[in-house]
Formats: sequence, C-alpha cells, structure tokens
Amino acid sequence: MKHTSTLLIILLAFSSLFSQEKPIEIKAQLFAKNIISTGMYERDAALSPDGKEFYFTISLNRTVTHIAFSKLRNGKWTQPEIAEFSGKYHDLEPVFHPDGQRLFFVSNRPVNRNNDKTKDFDIWYVERKDNSWGKPKNLGAPVNSQANEFYPSFTRDGTIYFCARYKDSENGEDIYYCPFKNGKYQAPVNMGDSINTPSGEYNAFIAPDGSYIMYNTHGRGKGFGSGDIYISFKNNNGEWMQPINMGSKINTPQFEFCPSLSADGKYLFFTSQKTNPEIAKGCRSYEKFKKFHNKPQNGNADIYRISTKIIKILKKKVSKSKTTSSINTNLFVL
Repeated sequence: MKHTSTLLIILLAFSSLFSQEKPIEIKAQLFAKNIISTGMYERDAALSPDGKEFYFTISLNRTVTHIAFSKLRNGKWTQPEIAEFSGKYHDLEPVFHPDGQRLFFVSNRPVNRNNDKTKDFDIWYVERKDNSWGKPKNLGAPVNSQANEFYPSFTRDGTIYFCARYKDSENGEDIYYCPFKNGKYQAPVNMGDSINTPSGEYNAFIAPDGSYIMYNTHGRGKGFGSGDIYISFKNNNGEWMQPINMGSKINTPQFEFCPSLSADGKYLFFTSQKTNPEIAKGCRSYEKFKKFHNKPQNGNADIYRISTKIIKILKKKVSKSKTTSSINTNLFVL
C-alpha cells in the first residue's frame, strides 16, 4: 500500500509538471550589434523578402538622414553602405512593397529633376533592375500632397497606410490609408478616432493581411515613458478594436518607435533609445565615457528584433478579455 501511494504521488507530480504551460522565452535583441546597431542613430527596418538585404535609416543629429543597407553573406551582415539612390537629400523610412521588386521610402527631394529646390516630404520608390535600383519615382497624388507624408506600409492587396497631418487630422499626425483599386490609389481615408488621437500617431505599420496595425503614440496615457508602441486588432466584424500597449518586452521608459515586420512574419523590428543600465552608474574615466559613447544603447536610437510570438500572445489576451482596457500589458508572463 505504501508503494502504491508513493507511485501515485510521483504520477501526480509528473502530471502537474507536463500539464502546466511552459513560459515562452521572448526577448528583444539588438539587431546586428556593432554592424547595423552601432551607437550611431539608426532607425527603421526593411528586410528584403528573401532575407538577404536590410535597409535602414541613419541620422546625424537629425539634420542629415540617409538610407543605408547591408547584405547577408555567409551568415553575416556586411558593413553598411549608403544606398545608391540616397546620400544627398533627407531620405528615411524604407519599406519593401509586397511584390518585393519595389522599395518605398520618404524623401524631401525635388520632384522636378531640373529644379534642385527641396519640397515637403513625399513617398517615393525605386524599382529593382537586375542587381541595382532604378531612379527614384514620386508616388504622386492622391497619396502625396502639399503636406508631409511619412512611413508607408502595405497590405497584400496593395492598400498603402501612412502618417500625415491633413485638414481632417485631429491635431497632430493621423494614420491614413489609400485603397488600391483598378490599378490606382484612391483618395486618403482617415482611420478615425478608434485609432487616432489629438496627440498624434506616428510610424504606423499594417500587417500584410490587414488584421492588425502597430504604431507609436503619446495619446493613450502615460504608458512606460517617453513614447510607446501600440497595437490594434480587427474584430470578427472587421472593426478596429481599442489599441493596447505592446508591453514591457518592447516598451521602456525611453522612446520606442518604427515597428515593422519581416516578410516571413517571424520577426518584429522596432527602434528604441533605451540605454545600457551601466551608464546610470556614471563614468569616472574619460576612456570609459568614450567607450559607452561609441557603443549601442548609448541613448541614440538602435534597431531591435523580437519574435512575433509576442503579437500572437497579445491577440490571445485580447480575445479572452471582454474589454481591451482591462489588459495589464506591464505584467506579461512570456
């Protein structure tokens, strides 16, 4: 009888062990540390559909912004170079079109090549030609206007989402989209107050299937600090649900922005200005100060990558909750 009781206890212990859902290790990591994320100001992330090219924005005191790229060779990223179509004007926010043959970006370059005068920020694109890019082309109306247009992203059906400040904007920038029908873009549509706030929305990235959208905003409460990334899912009726903070695995007391996805859907890229905790302890020598200054996580922007499993978990939490406002994204157990 004693042996039977002991065996029963052991079986119950094993049953309890395997019945518990194991926590999923999800952690944001610097992308291509000391190659792409270096301690300079790097932001935006556009990974080519084949995963072999990476385009991003580099900035110098925010007065100069160019698009750089790196290639994956033998499992390692090459030292970045300025893209052949960039280097003269303010170019930023690259993104691949779903067709993989066009790279879109934002620029203040002149529309008229015979006029060197810069204009407001428009959405431009280059087309793939063999192993290089063609000359930049302005996307034109109705997407571009006399106002600034920023941060394009696309659904698979060609609909373009972007940020702008138009007459019908609540106050700051709002998120708009232009449906793509019969080979043409339709007039911009404001996403409305289910997404937009009077404080402004920035860097919006739409999921390829249009089922969720991620963006940065200051307009939904204190959050974690300077500026956080939020996500909104569509419900079964195709309506946008209340956006929720993406939580402490992504957001920090510093500024997080510029979300994007890899074409295979495995990774979420984002930009963060979080700092190395060691910096807060101070630098008692010039050499140590210089060392921190020339490394990632020095307060400039760095590019991070995290598994999109975090999005699946968030969606699961939203679906189980009666109201998205009841979700505490500060306390994820992943």
